[in-house]
Amino acid sequence: MWGSATALVTTFALGFAVAFVSGSWTTGPDATERRIAELEQAEAQRDVEQVGTLIELAKGGRERLTPVLQAMATASPPPGTGSPAAPAVDVVRGWRDVVSAEVQRYAETPSAGNGVNVARTGMRTAVEQLAAAIDGFAAAATAPAPLAGDLLTLAGAQRTLALRTWSVAALQLDVISIDAGKGHVHVYLPSGPDSGTIPADTAPEGSG
Repeated sequence: MWGSATALVTTFALGFAVAFVSGSWTTGPDATERRIAELEQAEAQRDVEQVGTLIELAKGGRERLTPVLQAMATASPPPGTGSPAAPAVDVVRGWRDVVSAEVQRYAETPSAGNGVNVARTGMRTAVEQLAAAIDGFAAAATAPAPLAGDLLTLAGAQRTLALRTWSVAALQLDVISIDAGKGHVHVYLPSGPDSGTIPADTAPEGSG
């Protein structure tokens, strides 16, 4: 009888030990570290994909916004480079259509790391500032002189702030693009001299 009891206890103890070891393998520190590594790898891959998406969005935005920015610069030239001239209402309406669509493209904020979030938020803020500048141009288009001139000056200043904001975001995108293995990417908007924007570096596109 005692032999049977001893065998039973021994069998139970061995079973408990095996269960403990198996449980430790799947739930212990090593398993936790493996899970953390898996999550970090998934996050890194997600960020690489988000960087690629943001690059395409920014490149498309540069193409769409450049004609509007150039027309804005004609309507409200930088100080000392020309006289402001209020644009026609229909012209401003066309600008608003382009910029409003761009604002909508940045409306969603997919889950991403801090680097991607900073770049995306900067670009979204820049296009929102451009939308505010267009409101100023719209007001100038129907305002009497000399109020129209003052409104054009303010709208031009708002445009410059938008360009500066975008340039900071473009620099951030350049940095995270390199980190993601995509090399240098230059999505700066045309701003002209003395605008206070951050200039693009001289590294070839895709290098680094």
